[in-house]
Amino acid sequence: MNDILLEANSTIFDRIANETRFSMQDEYRPAFNAIEELSKKEIIKTNTLEERKAYFSELLMLLKLHNHVSTYRITYPNGDWFGVGIIENQSLRKELNAPASAHFYFIDIPLRTKVTSTIYFYDKTNKLIDSQIFEIPRKDPRNEDWFKNSTVNQTILSKPRYFSAIKQFGLTIHQKADNDVVVSADLLMFKVDEVLKSTSNHNSSVRVLYDEESTVYASNYNAHAEINNKAVMLKDIFNQSALTALKQLHLDQAIQRYQHNDEDWYGKIFSVPINQERTLNLLVAVKASELLSSASVIRNQAILWSFLVLCLSIPCVYFVSQRISKPIKQATEQAQLISKFDFSQLKQSPTKILEIDNLNKSVTSMKSAIENYFNLTNTILEEHEIDELIQIIGRNTADATQAAGAYLYLINDDETHIEPHFAWRANTKNEDISELKRYSLDDKEIAKNLEYILVKKKPFEDLSIQKLDINEQEKLGLKDEDTWSLTFPLFTKGKQTIGAMVLVFDIKDSEAIRNNKLDYFESLMNFTAIALHGRKMLQNQKNLLESFIQVMASAIDTKSPYTGNHCQKVPVLTQWIAEVADQSSSPKFKHFTLNSIQKEELRMASWLHDCGKITTPEHIVDKATKLETIYNRIHEIRTRFEVLKRDAEIEQWKRAFKQELPQKNKEILQNEWQKLDDEFTFIAKMNVGDEFLSEQDATQIQEISRRTWVQTLDSSLGLAWEEKMRLNDSGNQKVPSKVNLLQDNLFHLIPREIDLPHDERFTLQPTEHENNLGEIYNLLIQRGTLNNEERFVINNHIIQTIQMLEALPFPKTMKDIAKIAGGHHEKVNGTGYPMGLTSEQMPLTAKMMAIADIFEALTSHDRPYKKAKTLTESLKIMHFMVKDQHIDSDLFDLFLTSGLYKKYADTYLKPEQCDDVDIEKFLS
Repeated sequence: MNDILLEANSTIFDRIANETRFSMQDEYRPAFNAIEELSKKEIIKTNTLEERKAYFSELLMLLKLHNHVSTYRITYPNGDWFGVGIIENQSLRKELNAPASAHFYFIDIPLRTKVTSTIYFYDKTNKLIDSQIFEIPRKDPRNEDWFKNSTVNQTILSKPRYFSAIKQFGLTIHQKADNDVVVSADLLMFKVDEVLKSTSNHNSSVRVLYDEESTVYASNYNAHAEINNKAVMLKDIFNQSALTALKQLHLDQAIQRYQHNDEDWYGKIFSVPINQERTLNLLVAVKASELLSSASVIRNQAILWSFLVLCLSIPCVYFVSQRISKPIKQATEQAQLISKFDFSQLKQSPTKILEIDNLNKSVTSMKSAIENYFNLTNTILEEHEIDELIQIIGRNTADATQAAGAYLYLINDDETHIEPHFAWRANTKNEDISELKRYSLDDKEIAKNLEYILVKKKPFEDLSIQKLDINEQEKLGLKDEDTWSLTFPLFTKGKQTIGAMVLVFDIKDSEAIRNNKLDYFESLMNFTAIALHGRKMLQNQKNLLESFIQVMASAIDTKSPYTGNHCQKVPVLTQWIAEVADQSSSPKFKHFTLNSIQKEELRMASWLHDCGKITTPEHIVDKATKLETIYNRIHEIRTRFEVLKRDAEIEQWKRAFKQELPQKNKEILQNEWQKLDDEFTFIAKMNVGDEFLSEQDATQIQEISRRTWVQTLDSSLGLAWEEKMRLNDSGNQKVPSKVNLLQDNLFHLIPREIDLPHDERFTLQPTEHENNLGEIYNLLIQRGTLNNEERFVINNHIIQTIQMLEALPFPKTMKDIAKIAGGHHEKVNGTGYPMGLTSEQMPLTAKMMAIADIFEALTSHDRPYKKAKTLTESLKIMHFMVKDQHIDSDLFDLFLTSGLYKKYADTYLKPEQCDDVDIEKFLS
């Protein structure tokens, strides 16, 4: 039994020590931090009463947060001082002659310049209720030990001292600033005394808190009162014999037995840290006789009473346990539901047991908090639009916190102002923000508030609602004295402030929120800030991607001035077609619908549908005639020199004979000239390529090509090494030599130096040569101006588009961008390219883009190789494409009946292209 009692008392000793430690941490550490912060702020540089009163709210907030501090004081090297204090007892109220409703006071003492000063009194709501002029006492704070011992950059705890105004002992925490101003806070020790008294279970119990110099800070009896208002030392409490005995105890060792006055005692000394520099000692001791005397009595009584209680308690326990356990079981079931994220409410049985009732209330409160938190987070995660997200955050935060008003302010992109984005007023349901003020980030009117938001990043109380809007109190439907506000800075994981949330409550709820809900509110705000910042970053990234895509499309159009903003018009027309298909009541499109993400996917695919053209050479894209190419003009100049040489020879013949050409020869020459003119006109016409090349035309080209002329100048002169190598490889003839008028030579074949990667998906196959510049070969092109090699280069842009888009890490929700963008050259009968997809294999959106792409190309009025077609001509061609199963018939009918062709024409075509169209001719 003795061992059990010793073990139990050892546990009690440890609990006493822990309670004392926690009390000291609660009493000292917040005040230490506050003093250190104040010593580095502008408050130490104030000179006038107005400047000092400007810090009243901040000092008052510190008093409220640290209710064990009685006074915060700023003392200057010349003896002047000012401070804010709390009126806690009648002695101080009488000393200050304060009104009955006064709870706080502000005092400014210009010790060296004035005889009188004014003290200001405030009630619990911080409202000024009175001020009084009083004669300044001649007591100089510079003579106090705490002032003399203050040092720069070190927060010090003074020795216990007597505060005569409140008739209590306390301590002063103080630190000197760089300009020799001393910032201090007065603490009262009665709470620590009460903790030590509450643990005294025996008459002989000793509880003493003291320092290394044996100065007593607190004890379990009124030692300070007995010593008549002076600091108490251990020798004032214990005689020499007791002090000698106490030296047998060692700091932080197990409970020990020692002798004092021929009696056995049990004692232990604990260390109680105050801050990093300061530690106090706690002595806990009790007589062994008192500790162990009742052991046998307790044992006998315990056995007897245990038996009696056991007999009587069985039926009672059964009945009571049923009554008690039912609400506990219900609370357990509710907790289990919450653990499964099931927030349905179970019926609770009423109970008169306070603890169980509190448990039920706590479970209900926890359920409500978690449910609100999940509802808020889920709603935020489901919303993608930033403006709508702001509204959701504002409303849901107001609901979750049950605030009377909620105001969301965000810092603008230029980081110059903080601006209102949302307001919610519960009583009036008013969300108007038009009259709420926006503030510059260097606005002196709210400088203190901005410091908490931008620098400290800590929530703060009592932001005046009138600073948001002069009429805001009326809009809230609350009286000024009934409002209490909490402002939460909103910042990212990287501690970058993005704004603030102001919540307004009825003042009667303020204490409950401070004690029970502040951490919950902060958690809500942290999540909403991170979610808001994340959405904003995502929106910025989307804007960046959008701009990049449009810049790429614009660059492709700019690369060739003849595409007529094709990459920018096709997306518009494609989206128009998708919208009317989505809204169409036709059974053919009943299964077609686009959500916001799919619309975004289609829009992005439309903008990127020709991105592969960035790899297509300009001279092929812009090729206006069959013989046009990038070539060395030395060949043309060589031909001119050949003509000059013929002219020189003819001139000499003329001079030699000095007679006119006979009439017969003139007629022959004239006929030959006419024939050459006609043949050149024919070749020039064939070069344009705006008509289908007939078999007769092809034969005539072959006949003309067989004309010969004598070349006297070397073809290899003036060539670059690459062209010269191709000429030599084809067997360059020596001059003079007879050559054909039109030629297809080996050096016209441009070899393919890089093999294109093979992809089995694509039916489009590369040609043998990269290009063929042969003159006859190009003039024999049957339709248009592109030969087979150039046609492959042009068509290959769609493969490049697909490969480029497949290489980009689009999100899964936009996985079909490459398929949509790369499908606008496919045909519904499966003869298109690059994959030869059939109608069933093509997405409907790709079929839409195909119609948009073809219609834009047909009606484009700024392409040099063709004349712009009218609406009727364009739709007629597309009608034949429907018949040939190149484009989707249902979509083409929708394109006509919806009037989109007319809408596009009114926006982009020239007036002369917009003729009257009879769509009945073209409907399927």
